Amino acid sequence: MRPLCLLICLPFMLILLSACSQLSFCRDDHCQNMEHDPAKLPEPATWYRKPAASEQHTSEAWLPHLPQSQKRLQHYVDQLAYQLAQSDSIQGQRIAISSFVELDESLSQTTPLGNQLAELLRTALPQHGIAVVEHKLTSQLWIGPQGDFALSRDTRLLARQLQMDAILTGTLISTERGMEVQARVVQLDAQTISSSASAFIPHLVLNQIRP
Repeated sequence: MRPLCLLICLPFMLILLSACSQLSFCRDDHCQNMEHDPAKLPEPATWYRKPAASEQHTSEAWLPHLPQSQKRLQHYVDQLAYQLAQSDSIQGQRIAISSFVELDESLSQTTPLGNQLAELLRTALPQHGIAVVEHKLTSQLWIGPQGDFALSRDTRLLARQLQMDAILTGTLISTERGMEVQARVVQLDAQTISSSASAFIPHLVLNQIRP
C-alpha cells in the first residue's frame, strides 16, 4: 500500500518543488537582486539640496554658518594689560593711551581694532593699579537734550593742562592667520620704553569686531 502511495504522490511533489523555485519571496521595492551589477545600482540621495542659480541671490540658507570664537577681544586686552603692568617702572606714573596704528611708512593709519584696543586698555590698566590719563576729557561738563557729555575730540574743548609721564602706544601687523599686536609704554622725558607687551588675535575674533 505504501509503495503505491509513493508512486502516486511523487509526481505531485516534483511539480510543487518546481513551482516554488520560480516564486519570489520579496517584492522588488523591498528586496535587492544580488545578481545585478553593483555599478548599475541607483546613486544614494544627497543630504542637502543645492539651490538653483535663480535662488542663489535670494537665499543663502544652504550655506554653512561660520564658526564663532569663544574668546572676545577683551580676552587679549587683558593679556596686554597684565604684561604691561608687570613692569615696576610704570607703577605710580600717569599714562596716556593712543590709538594703535598699522605698521607702515606713515604710522598714522588706525583701524576699528586700533581704536578699540586703546579704549579697552583705558579700563583694563587701572584694574592693575596703573594711573591712566583721559586726554579726551573736556574742561567742563556739557549738558544737552540728548545726554551729558564730558569727552570730545575737539582740541578747542579739551583741558589745556595734561600732566602725564608716559604714553602707551602700539602697532598692528597683519598676517595670514590674524593680527600681531605690539604695545609699549614710552617715557616722555627720556623717550625710552619702560614696558612692552605683545598678543596675537586670530581672524575668528577679528571678524566679530564692528566699527
